[in-house]
Amino acid sequence: MGLIMNKITAETGMVFQRIHDGMMFGNEIYLGIDYSTGTAREDKPEYYEQVPEPERDETIEPVNNEII
Repeated sequence: MGLIMNKITAETGMVFQRIHDGMMFGNEIYLGIDYSTGTAREDKPEYYEQVPEPERDETIEPVNNEII
């Protein structure tokens, strides 16, 4: 029997954040097997919450005061 992967999609302007560790994801997640707790478990939609998409900072900062 193969693994059935489900896809969850966030509402417009929202992204997913994993509840137990705060890891941010995009607006779509394919659920499968999750290892984020140190052991394999079935990934479930209730492990995530929708949060407003953060603003993107498109500026490029110099590294060690060097011009790139």
